[in-house]
Amino acid sequence: MMAVALMMAVAVNAQSEQGKMALGGNFNVGLDHGYNNVGLGAKYSYNFIDHLRGEASFDYFFPKEHISQWGLNVNLHYVFDINEKHGIYPLAGFAYLHQHTSFSIMGVDVTANTGHAGFNLGGGYEYRFSEHFKAGFEGKLQCLFHDGDGGCRGVLSFGAAYIF
Repeated sequence: MMAVALMMAVAVNAQSEQGKMALGGNFNVGLDHGYNNVGLGAKYSYNFIDHLRGEASFDYFFPKEHISQWGLNVNLHYVFDINEKHGIYPLAGFAYLHQHTSFSIMGVDVTANTGHAGFNLGGGYEYRFSEHFKAGFEGKLQCLFHDGDGGCRGVLSFGAAYIF
C-alpha cells in the first residue's frame, strides 16, 4: 500500500516538475464588447521549479469586419495538481496585441496598424492523457493600455500540448 502511494506521489509531481517543457497549439475565442473573433495559436512552456512554469504564446485571430489581430503573451502559471491526471492553475503575465484594419471608402483604400501592451490575468485546467500528452482550456482577462486609457477583453483558449 505504501509503495502505491509513493508511486502516485511521484506520478503527480512528474507532471509539474522542474525542467519539463511542453509545445502545443490552441483554438482561441476573443470576446470584446460585441466584437468576437476566433483564431489559432502556438505555445511553449517550461517549468522553472516544481509547479511554477512560464509560457510564451503567439495567437493569430482571423479577419472579421476588416480587422485582423495577432498577439504575444508571456505568462506565469502555478500548477496545483489535483491528481496525476488533473491540474488547475492561476495565470498572470504580459500581453501585446497588434491590430490591422483595412477597408475601402469611396474607392480609397484605408489601412491602420496599432499595437498595445498590457497584462493577462486568469486561470486554466489541464487533463493529462499520458506522461507526454495533455489538453485543456484557459480563460483570461487581457487588459491593454492605449492612449492614456485602457480596455479589457476576455480570451478563451482550448488546446493540447506534447510534454517532453
